[in-house]
Amino acid sequence: MAWALLLTNVFVVLLAARLRCADHGLAYASPAPMGPQVWWWVIAGTGLAAIVAGVSGGKALREAKRRTAAVELLAVFAALFACEWGALPAEPRHYRPADYVVVAALVGLLGFLFWRDRRNFSGWGLTLRNFLPALRLLAIPTAVMIAVPVVARQFMGGRVAPARLLIALGLYPFYALAQLLVFQVFLVQRLRRITDSAVTIVLVSAGTFALLHWPNGVLMAACAPAAAVWTLVYLKRPNLYALAISMGLAAAVLANVLPRDRVLHNLRTGPIYVERQIEFENIRQWQARQTPQTRPEHTPGAGNAGGPR
Repeated sequence: MAWALLLTNVFVVLLAARLRCADHGLAYASPAPMGPQVWWWVIAGTGLAAIVAGVSGGKALREAKRRTAAVELLAVFAALFACEWGALPAEPRHYRPADYVVVAALVGLLGFLFWRDRRNFSGWGLTLRNFLPALRLLAIPTAVMIAVPVVARQFMGGRVAPARLLIALGLYPFYALAQLLVFQVFLVQRLRRITDSAVTIVLVSAGTFALLHWPNGVLMAACAPAAAVWTLVYLKRPNLYALAISMGLAAAVLANVLPRDRVLHNLRTGPIYVERQIEFENIRQWQARQTPQTRPEHTPGAGNAGGPR
């Protein structure tokens, strides 16, 4: 059943992206290029796979605990992906009053489900218990997460802004803690009620976290294995503070070491990623059509507005 939940989320993202982006945006709505017809085949295949996975795991839903967990996960994540790709404007500055109502409803639903689950607070990992054991388990994986972009930068170039990196190192762990509340406490705790397979929980959790960064292929590739590590450690030694330190450090280095524009696409995800890629492509095509005589810098009088003084 856990796989059915992930496949349902993938189906929602693919279908909503296909309907929203139409033909002109499909080239950027997926990490891998797909033709319009291929999109529909992938959508149909994902939907069919979700149905098969749901039917095969249907027996698990006979238990109220598992059925409730599955409904709560669908209510939050499927609705989140559907709203992001199907209803909300790409940029928050374009939000209308109705859009804020939708966002508030999603946040309110998540808060309500956390409140309902408050009796399990001791297992959330929000105390200092397991902090040092979890930190020890995370030491080597976090070092690898930091080393990979540092080494990759030697081949990709780019400049590092020390001040921005230091600020990110101080602030990202707090931002990571907020994400971990959703993708570890909320998601993983409910996946544990649906399945006893640690492998399934790790892979579904990592896949969901990567899907949140669709269609930025670089971020998806970086987030999936990292999320798998964090989930595995969380299952063994639940402590969000240790995870937040690991996630914050790794994210800060990744975001500030690799070129943000050429490689990370300025960390954009979702519809705004597609819109920005379309804008950049239009600008490149416009620049390619310009001749040296028609470019602004070669226009008579350019750079000397008003003529000689």
